[in-house]
Amino acid sequence: MNDQGRQQAQYKTSEAKWTTQALWFVVLFAALLASLGGSWALHKPVDYGYAFWYQQMDIGSHIDRYGPKNRYIRGFDQVSSEEHIALFGGIVESVHDHGRGLNELSFVDGRGRTKTLLREPEVVHLQDVANLIDVLTYAAIVALIIAAVGTEMLVRWRIRIRWCLQAILLGGFLAGLGLITVLVGPKDVFYQLHIWVFPEDHQWFFYYQDSLMSTMMKAPDLFAGIAATLVAGGLVIFLLYIAFLKRQLPGS
Repeated sequence: MNDQGRQQAQYKTSEAKWTTQALWFVVLFAALLASLGGSWALHKPVDYGYAFWYQQMDIGSHIDRYGPKNRYIRGFDQVSSEEHIALFGGIVESVHDHGRGLNELSFVDGRGRTKTLLREPEVVHLQDVANLIDVLTYAAIVALIIAAVGTEMLVRWRIRIRWCLQAILLGGFLAGLGLITVLVGPKDVFYQLHIWVFPEDHQWFFYYQDSLMSTMMKAPDLFAGIAATLVAGGLVIFLLYIAFLKRQLPGS
């Protein structure tokens, strides 16, 4: 084989390697998304750890402070912490059931009067959240299918993984997201995502004095805590998947 032939052969080999590693990147990225989806699914039965965060963030005192200042609905501060936690569980159940039941959530104040928990703008926002959860659920299912089918095929074909390259690609992507979050600020990122995701004419920001929903969630503090455990859980699942791959493809 002449020099030109050898160069063409080397080019084809190199191209094939990059193609297979690109396939592995797609599969690994899909597996990461599916892992985060799995973490989300594991958080739902325990209401995203609200009972834990209720204690850690002293949400009860937060409700005691802002409940009496609510401009629309009074008496929420007179409700027990167990009822606060149960009502949050009701919201979780509703947003995972296409928004059904949001209008029916209520509590009984200190005088025995039954009051609706959510005002119409809050119901509309939580319906938007329910719609988003539906979309994310389908996305997680698609990611799981891509990860499962892709893994099965590539493992069966014994396509090796260049772990250093994949670590650079995935690590660089995650580091980039982290850097943007640090530079912009977690709260600003949180607000910007809301602007992008939710309809422009739908309210998503609520002052504590206007919203029992916002008060009981101590927004955005609660979301930061939940996000931390969701990501941590997703990374654990993803690392278990990586360990599985290393066993299936020794020497990669």
